[in-house]
Amino acid sequence: MSSPHARYIWVDKTGTGRNRYVLFRRTFSLLGPKTAHLNIFADTRYRLMLNGHIVGHGPARFFVAKPEYDTWDLTPYLRTGRNALAVIVNSYGCLSFHNEASIGGLIAWGLATDKTGRVVRIATDDSWRAIESPGHLPDAPSLSFALNPAELLDARAMPTGWELPTFDDHEWPFAIPHRRQEHWGQLQPRSIPLLDERPVTPRRRLGAWAARLDPDEQIYSLMLTSPTGRSLHTLAKVAAFTYIHSPIGQIVTFGAWWGRHWINGQELKGVPRSDVALRHDFTAQLNEGWNTLFVYETIRYDWWDFRLALPRVARLAVSAEKMLDSPHTFLVGGPWEDALAADADSLALPLSSPTDLPEGFGGWRPWPREKHANAPSRERAWKKFEKLNDDTSLHVNVAELAPQVRDNTLCLLFDFGTEVLGRPIIDFKAAAGTILDLTYTERLRPDGLADVHARHFVDMAERYIARQGCQQWQTFHPRGFRYLELLITGDLTAFELYDLALSRANYPVQSIGTFQCSDPALNEIWRLGQTTLHACMEDAYLDCPSRERGLYAGDSLVQFLVNLACFGDVRLFRRCIDLFLLAQGENGLVPSGAHGLPPGKHPDYSALIPQTLWQYYARTGDLAFLRYALPHLKRLMKGLQALRSPGSDLINGSDLQPYIDLCFIDKDGANCALNCFCQRAFHDAARIMNLIDQDDLARSYAQQAETLAQAIRQSFWDQTRGVFLDRLPTEVPDTQPSVPANALPVFYDIATPHQASLALPWLVQAMLNNFRAPEPTDNRHCNVTSYFSFYALGALYRHGHFAEAEQFMRKYWTRMLDQGAWTCWEYFIDSPNASRCHAWSASPTHYLSTQVLGVTFPHPANLHKVLIRPHSALQWASGVYPHPDGPIRVAWQRRNGIIMLEYQAPPGVQVIT
Repeated sequence: MSSPHARYIWVDKTGTGRNRYVLFRRTFSLLGPKTAHLNIFADTRYRLMLNGHIVGHGPARFFVAKPEYDTWDLTPYLRTGRNALAVIVNSYGCLSFHNEASIGGLIAWGLATDKTGRVVRIATDDSWRAIESPGHLPDAPSLSFALNPAELLDARAMPTGWELPTFDDHEWPFAIPHRRQEHWGQLQPRSIPLLDERPVTPRRRLGAWAARLDPDEQIYSLMLTSPTGRSLHTLAKVAAFTYIHSPIGQIVTFGAWWGRHWINGQELKGVPRSDVALRHDFTAQLNEGWNTLFVYETIRYDWWDFRLALPRVARLAVSAEKMLDSPHTFLVGGPWEDALAADADSLALPLSSPTDLPEGFGGWRPWPREKHANAPSRERAWKKFEKLNDDTSLHVNVAELAPQVRDNTLCLLFDFGTEVLGRPIIDFKAAAGTILDLTYTERLRPDGLADVHARHFVDMAERYIARQGCQQWQTFHPRGFRYLELLITGDLTAFELYDLALSRANYPVQSIGTFQCSDPALNEIWRLGQTTLHACMEDAYLDCPSRERGLYAGDSLVQFLVNLACFGDVRLFRRCIDLFLLAQGENGLVPSGAHGLPPGKHPDYSALIPQTLWQYYARTGDLAFLRYALPHLKRLMKGLQALRSPGSDLINGSDLQPYIDLCFIDKDGANCALNCFCQRAFHDAARIMNLIDQDDLARSYAQQAETLAQAIRQSFWDQTRGVFLDRLPTEVPDTQPSVPANALPVFYDIATPHQASLALPWLVQAMLNNFRAPEPTDNRHCNVTSYFSFYALGALYRHGHFAEAEQFMRKYWTRMLDQGAWTCWEYFIDSPNASRCHAWSASPTHYLSTQVLGVTFPHPANLHKVLIRPHSALQWASGVYPHPDGPIRVAWQRRNGIIMLEYQAPPGVQVIT
């Protein structure tokens, strides 16, 4: 719903374009202000300010078909007289793991009243003022393969004080109502709370460095972006062409990165630099006079940058037009997408002249000589760092360090002590033109410097160019990290750093759950899971706060159960399920991640959706949501049915790349684990249909669940070895057992009691001897990773192997802690490509609360009956489990082999022991 007077507005009628920032203003006057509120939605993200104060940010991630608006209380920021609403909107215009490709737009409406009873109605229309932000640079690199473009802000170009009531905006043009008012679906009120934006300060500083580029090199750079924003999935092609003039014939070594490189038609092979990130060195014979350089690359994302470092001693000149005084350095082609990408691959490469590019490719675009790519992460990669001090004080006297830094870059590294998610805030004084770069990382190099370039296609850096004087930069978008690096380039003698902090962007929850037991290691593991989950709760459950902040079906199921043990919230999970339903594809399947990925990939994640619906209902009794989900669920089940192999009862989703786990497992063909996930999907779908009076579908799904269970028991069971196998022995004679193939039939009660009794000893040994190599370096060196351990532990607990479950948790999560983990790692093996904060690894927290503490709910949707029955080999445990009516307190200890239990439950809650 919205005000009938409010309309979507922008600076043009279409709102198209990549990474656009637009500034909006609306003023109103009050005689003795009393109250005010504003409802607001923007595509893609907004910052709302009143009278210069930041009110908040939004909206929560959404799909265009079902946007949700936020409601803000403006009362604390009102003033007598003229008031100014100011809104910055960033329209991504491109695909990310947080949004679908869309267009820019803002809509808002609300009321303000003063003490005289006068009411001012506020609604977006053509009376608002709006301009394209003159300070934000649209051609910015994305921070990773999953995230939106970086913020590159030149504060010198911003209208000073534009967010204040005293600003004169009469020269600003009026906003333009959208031509496509129906582009967005019916607005709904926000279904989850506004995020917690309280400040956080770093724990310490890790030192200071001077950073410099090689003074003996001349660096040229360029960057292009996709106008469609679709290159995330199109594998577009790009090219660059230039002439290099050499005063003599000589052999030259130059630096570059990405792509194939040809000099004078000869393709070169690069040598990686061990001392410089993201760089290869190429050696080529240059002729006297003009030489050609042609570069060709496939890009998976919607931007590409190219950097070229030439030795100054060689006295080389770069020209797009084969002229020493050319105003251009490069000719740039592309990105060529879809059919043009295939046509580009068929070209006779390399192109020896710009004229060799056929018509239909859009021609070349010249790159101005004075222009450089605004890619702060890539610029940093080629710098070398010299340690200045190890001072841990948060207060830094930059002017005192200036003589040591000279005309290079000052690097300051701050440690927040744990994983944080939010918007850095820097208060400082600077000379105009001073450049501030922020980089975000979870890792340090062995030398103590921020490891910013540990993973390719993760370029976590943003830039601010200062105006003259005192100012504040609060980044527009939240970022996740532990270590924050501030790089300052410019007149350091004029720079003063007053404060550095973070405005968090976490889902607001109260820590209710607790856990203590006789094993200190398990206490730390429970806390590790709680801390991890909180860091991975934003406007959705996040896979990680850093490189992606994506919502995945596999992650969210584990996260919901851990959340119930720690915080007791149910609204965020409901919103997450809804986002998956809205992402459903024509094939009925959902993407593994709600945004940014194609529907159907990882079909096991689609099969988890009925289970997530059931788990949500079991803890809420929300039948209305099940009825809302009915059409989506019916389509999804048809999509899973369509994966059945012809002439077989088994599912084969190998073309869709089942995820299952990254451990030692064969996931091709008709594999056991995927069929178990699908069997559970039919089982839970049948239960849901029974609840909402869809009797025919309930019977059909129940029958399909039983048929598939029988097929699994008969097809994958090896009676001789007493295990379930990954593949059909008739198709793969040497197929092997795996943890997923044996945990899931046991966990989901697919296996017969006889099969389970034989498979469990094998499963226990495979888990307790998890590493298949003395020094594991790859997930396939594991029998199970930390993600799938949720199912493996569930199988052990389901069949009474609680001592072994505790041993497994103690052994492998303590390994993380012993290696310095502050949150759960993505995997048991920590590699540069892996996240150090991944809540899909937090399942021990769920099991320690539900099994060791012993709190479960035996009757779905009936929270007034609680079963407290510990399953543990420990001597004692105590803690709190959240309940909607109040905390459930439990304490037990073992005396002479008997568990002595004490508990306290909220009034009206019946406890069964």
